[in-house]
Amino acid sequence: MTYDGKHRSPRGPMSGVAPRRTFLLGGLLAAGAAVGVQELTRSPAGRAATGTGEAVSEQSRSRAPGNARRASATVPFVHPTAQWGADDPDREATVLSRPPKYVVVHHTSTDNVDDDSIARARYLARAIQNAHKDRGWGDTGQQFTISRGGHIMEGRTGSLAAAERGEMVMGTHVAGANEFTVGIECEGTYNDVLPPRRLRDSLVQLCAWLCEQYDLDPHDAIVPHKKFNDTDCCGDKFAPTLPSLRDDVASIVSPSRLR
Repeated sequence: MTYDGKHRSPRGPMSGVAPRRTFLLGGLLAAGAAVGVQELTRSPAGRAATGTGEAVSEQSRSRAPGNARRASATVPFVHPTAQWGADDPDREATVLSRPPKYVVVHHTSTDNVDDDSIARARYLARAIQNAHKDRGWGDTGQQFTISRGGHIMEGRTGSLAAAERGEMVMGTHVAGANEFTVGIECEGTYNDVLPPRRLRDSLVQLCAWLCEQYDLDPHDAIVPHKKFNDTDCCGDKFAPTLPSLRDDVASIVSPSRLR
């Protein structure tokens, strides 16, 4: 399978990939779907990760900037761009000194592979960045990526540090809504099946942390990509289960986040 950066249209054939409309928004190339990866069914070979970036953990949380919110949800283990070998962005990201309104759940529309290794997750993150840069987006479109093995990777450079400060890096993952959304790509295609448990568990944890950082009620904030654009994303079978996902996230965030 060749992964070219386009989510399927709900009106297109499921075996194909429908074209995606793109347009300029605020000087940045926005798009109606998120990711693009070439030959993701290959084994995760290629260059090794570079840099010495550390993943975010409970221990490293104390190093966050002084104005970072203190979350009651468990801080997720996130692999920053330096750890998975990201290239430098083609241009500097736009950082907004305010929180988003929504956390948007995507699926990558790629094969549901059995490889749950960290090597696969790093390969996925690099492939997404390469394809998105080829499409002119300057860097990975979404802020975070979760592999089928449940490994959470920082997507667009700077997204992790911005979230720790209660700010957001503007992405290119939802047409017309990039200025007020943070995007999470879930590896796989979920029109006929649901994500594996490891992926979903990591998604709950990441969403809970983001809701804490951004003071969002998960019942209002967590939405599928199809809320904004003409797409099947995050999957015809997965999207209807987001109410359950919101409930699971709400069960572990501070009660003060719930309206």
